[in-house]
Amino acid sequence: MLFSNPIASYVKLDFHHFHYASELDLNQVIIQLPDEKYSSDELVQLINSSAIRPIGYRMPLSMALGSKPTEAEWKKWFACISPTFNDNHRFIILHGQQVALGSIFEYLDDHASDFNALHDFKTHYVENMITQLSQLQQLAKQYELTLLIENAAIGGMTYFEPGQAFIHPALRTPRHLIQIAEATGVKICFDTAHARITSHVLTYMHRSRSMFAGATEKEILNSTKNWIDFYHQIEDHIGLIQLSYAVSFGDTPTTTHIPFPQERYSEIIDFAECVNPTIPIALHSGTHPQNLKQQLDMIHFLKKS
Repeated sequence: MLFSNPIASYVKLDFHHFHYASELDLNQVIIQLPDEKYSSDELVQLINSSAIRPIGYRMPLSMALGSKPTEAEWKKWFACISPTFNDNHRFIILHGQQVALGSIFEYLDDHASDFNALHDFKTHYVENMITQLSQLQQLAKQYELTLLIENAAIGGMTYFEPGQAFIHPALRTPRHLIQIAEATGVKICFDTAHARITSHVLTYMHRSRSMFAGATEKEILNSTKNWIDFYHQIEDHIGLIQLSYAVSFGDTPTTTHIPFPQERYSEIIDFAECVNPTIPIALHSGTHPQNLKQQLDMIHFLKKS
């Protein structure tokens, strides 16, 4: 069950975040890399300054799949990260590039008579990602790294703000994630908050016939009922779980990657009964590291119950 899984924490590359996790006895960590470049020596020195042990890194926001970082940039990061591991887990978490909602509308305008235009747009996005991941797999093997693809939320943290309408056209439903995993051999980093957002949004769109999230009819009709249903559909491909809550439509720093409220503890109990006990679980505290203690308290409370 859930509480026998290896437990880690999700932290930024920050001395104070490291020590806060260590104080809670969460010495295994997933580190969010910054866009600033680090040398391997700098990274090792920063990690050795605390008791933490990395089991994975999430690539910088600027290194999204579908964007244009060069092979040399990927290689530099992989070479920098590789010496910092001393565990069997050597995860690299990859995320997809966001797309301006306006560019999707422009594509649809250019294909006005094509009923499948939105589906085709997403297909091209996923095919390009598969090509890129296949190339990165070869590079990752040189450094004995395990690539994970993270399921996305609907948009970014500023999606609902004026002028900030960037969206994830794929990676937000099981179908595309499974397609990518089977085509490339990468594992999936299952983010429970993101899965909760997409399940709620697409279910809402099914009821309201809304199109605000740029979803195809197939996505809406086949949407998962909830984040646990999402887990069941992709569980054979999961390598890591990032555990946190999101308030329904989420997608903001104060509503995504937050602790589960007590009235939702039943969801954690249901999850505990079905989750693979060998998969590491990282407690994700988003932009608020102080939430980490609340998440850990939840685990201890439920374990005693």
